[in-house]
Amino acid sequence: MILYIYSKDSGIYLYRDNGNVDGALYDMGDDKDFTLTPPPDYDQSWYWVDNKWTTDPAN
Repeated sequence: MILYIYSKDSGIYLYRDNGNVDGALYDMGDDKDFTLTPPPDYDQSWYWVDNKWTTDPAN
């Protein structure tokens, strides 16, 4: 399973983790969260806002 990790504060996409899910969740810490939905591409900065990816952090 692939987890897409983003910052809880800003929503900005940080990285993807396709390792052990339990280990990934343990390592995330309180300042990060995840979704199972990948960002549309990796050519720009994406933010997870209102349960969807957007390029507008203030959306």
